[in-house]
Amino acid sequence: MPTPEKIEKLALPAGEPVMILKRRTFTKDHVPIEFAYGVHAARRFEWSYSFPLPD
Repeated sequence: MPTPEKIEKLALPAGEPVMILKRRTFTKDHVPIEFAYGVHAARRFEWSYSFPLPD
C-alpha cells in the first residue's frame, strides 16, 4: 500500500494499491547498466514482457 506522500503525488483514491517496479539490467559480462524504480497506480498500469528463449 502506498505512503501518504505517494497517495498525494499519484492522486490515488483511499485504499488504492500500487505496483512497484524494481529492475536492474546487466551486460553479458555482468556489468550493471541500468537501474529502474517505479511506483504505479495498480488500476492504471499493466506490464507485458516478451523474451525470446534460446534453444
